[in-house]
Amino acid sequence: MRAQLTRHVLRRLLANRASAVLSTRPGLARPTLRAHPVVCRVAGVHQRRTFFKLFQKPPRVLKELEAEPGYDTLLRYGAAANNSTRPPTASELVTAWREFFEYKAKNGRVVNSTQATCALRVLRYLFRTENSDEADNAQLSADDLRLARDCLTKPPRDNFTEHLKLSRALYSEIRRKALGFRARPFDNIRMKVKLKNLEAPGYAKDLYPLLSALAQYGEALEARDLLLEYWSKLKESKLDSNRSLHMWMPVIRGLAKEDRQEELLDTVSQAQKAGLDFDPAMHGVVSTFFARRDDVTQTKRWFQKSISHELPPSPATYYEILKFALRNKQEEWAGGIFKNLLSRLETGPLRGHKSCWDTAFQWAVLLHGKGNEHLEHMFQVAYEQTKDAPTSQPNIGSINGLLRVSIDKNDPYMAERFMSLSEKLGFTPNFKTHILRMEYRILAGDLDGAYRAFQALQGLEETYKDREMATLNRFIRALCQAPKPIYERVLEVTSYLEQRRVTVEPETVAAICLTFLKNDESLEVIDTLSLHTLQYSIHERQTVYKTLVGYCLDEKNSTARIWDAYALLRQFFPELEVEDRLRIMDTFFDRRRSDMACHVFGHMRAHKNRAFRPDERVYTRALQGIGRAADPESLRTIHNMLKMDPTIQPNTMLYNGLMIAYIACGAPYKALEFWQEITRSPEGPSYATLELVFRAYQATSRGDGPSRELWQKIKNLDIEVPVNVYVAYVTSLAAHSHIEDVKYLLDNMQDEVGIRPDAETLAYTINAFRLRHLRDEFEEWAKQDYGEAWATMRQKYRRRTADIGAPRYRITRPWRA
Repeated sequence: MRAQLTRHVLRRLLANRASAVLSTRPGLARPTLRAHPVVCRVAGVHQRRTFFKLFQKPPRVLKELEAEPGYDTLLRYGAAANNSTRPPTASELVTAWREFFEYKAKNGRVVNSTQATCALRVLRYLFRTENSDEADNAQLSADDLRLARDCLTKPPRDNFTEHLKLSRALYSEIRRKALGFRARPFDNIRMKVKLKNLEAPGYAKDLYPLLSALAQYGEALEARDLLLEYWSKLKESKLDSNRSLHMWMPVIRGLAKEDRQEELLDTVSQAQKAGLDFDPAMHGVVSTFFARRDDVTQTKRWFQKSISHELPPSPATYYEILKFALRNKQEEWAGGIFKNLLSRLETGPLRGHKSCWDTAFQWAVLLHGKGNEHLEHMFQVAYEQTKDAPTSQPNIGSINGLLRVSIDKNDPYMAERFMSLSEKLGFTPNFKTHILRMEYRILAGDLDGAYRAFQALQGLEETYKDREMATLNRFIRALCQAPKPIYERVLEVTSYLEQRRVTVEPETVAAICLTFLKNDESLEVIDTLSLHTLQYSIHERQTVYKTLVGYCLDEKNSTARIWDAYALLRQFFPELEVEDRLRIMDTFFDRRRSDMACHVFGHMRAHKNRAFRPDERVYTRALQGIGRAADPESLRTIHNMLKMDPTIQPNTMLYNGLMIAYIACGAPYKALEFWQEITRSPEGPSYATLELVFRAYQATSRGDGPSRELWQKIKNLDIEVPVNVYVAYVTSLAAHSHIEDVKYLLDNMQDEVGIRPDAETLAYTINAFRLRHLRDEFEEWAKQDYGEAWATMRQKYRRRTADIGAPRYRITRPWRA
């Protein structure tokens, strides 16, 4: 391996920088004051001595990999189970479980799919060991299980299959403990719980979360069946069912979400028979269901249906109905709804409903295109009608609703007019207002304006919602994708989220990494990955590392930057797929940096997981890369690794790879030794082997005789010859100056393989001739007999200016194993 590799690659991180000091305080975000300004730095910085180091900058403090409390122990159990090693003790797992879910509940963080998988495996393990000596008298209590169950109510960003499995397992365990059943591995706990589900208190409180989880995660039909079964048993037992009426709504929402019309209408009917009121929530689910499907008849029927206690529809339902009317040209029908709403606001029972006033403002804009003057008049009317109810008067929340309308219409200029109206009315913007300002200014491409809105919200404390976090993430990505990113702003917004312990979205982390890699800010990339990657699921981590892999494969990036990116991939993503590693290895071979490619191969060979270690296919691919790079030193390295690898059994494909590498590195006689190994093997040669043998004979001094002998054997065995093998035989004769035989073979090529010589065949043949006068003679012959192919060759492949001994045309002959 080349000694200068480390100096060449790592100098960007080590030149004039002190050793990194890892922080021991997990609560800190990335440091605000940096040892280096965020500007484009020169990779090689001259080192200078300072006077007693009085004016030397302090070392840059890197952020530790920050895992959530307890998660590391859950992961260690999964690794132990996979590797058949000793797992953590039961008491350690119970403590880790409590710490992990208490942290999730306290900070309102989502349990991702990988964490749900780990928790499910630990739960099953604790169940198996509950009555054994391994338990150490440590058990999860029902409260521990209920806390974990409540943490699963927030859906993950990726796959929720594991959430569903864990929710079912938690329900069974909770009910088992409530009923007092012992943990016996061969008992059907789920069936025993089902048979005695009404015999212990708290059943309804435990069933409701299960129904919600089933409905939320794609199993609404199962939730419906469980609910109907439970309801029938309530009736049989003559128990009070009024306290369980709330169980119907999650099932109804789930059926609507899964687009099950027949079951939805039937469940709504049964819920009403059971005593559930047709309230705004149920009215909104059914009306919105048909509105989103653009079913005009059913939408009108359900929306106009009377709501219990004469309550108004919810604002979300009003908004969906308005969008439905505009899509389906039902403006006249919507106009009647609007007039009825106004009349009920001004003279009827809705006067004190602020949400209805806000809805009226939105409808005036979207349905009738009213501007600020008309809206200002409506605000004054609302003030007069709600003098006795200050909480019902228009406020900044009303403006926020109008801003949402303008954003949905993709009209930033309308949003600016609403902000002017807000200032005129004297409303004070709140956190939501600034978030919406950021959103519409991002739409308009006004990143400076969005940044000013971000600065305004930093001093405000509000409850964060998913949409608000999505806006901040979108803003970071917009800053990163700007033609000239302002790196300080990217860090400022990112730090704002990190200080509030908000997990940044994977797409945002990927954008941040790309931005700082392009600016040679490797330490910022390390900080970003350290803070966020351990909170991601496997799928979310894949989003990040696939982006970094794409960066490595981009031909526009320098080799040093690609190596930096690969080093980060290796450090933070040990699960990086084999195919991605091979693509990175190939890109180093293509850049003629086979030393770096061999490092990538060596890292695969040293991987702890056997599934990532190279097999015959991977060795062959590395040898093909060496064939493209023609690097004898790298060939010795890979071949020595192969000799010392006891897991590899050479086959024809692997021998082909060795032949490729040795032919390309100028050792054709060594390649022919592997040809002898192939002929003695049970598998025998392939078509690729035959092509490589001819190419080896082409490179040897007296290869024309063995080449003719092999060709005669092929003809005697009546083997169907593919084009690549035929061309390889032709070029082997051309390399030994048999020009008449070459002409004869090309003239008979169509009879032998079914196609005439093309531009590539002519270029390979001309380049194979070692004497210039033979090349010139052959080219004159080709020009006369194969004029069209010759003209294509001349146009497609430029001539080289080199003299005798060099190829005449710029064409690379591929290696096939």
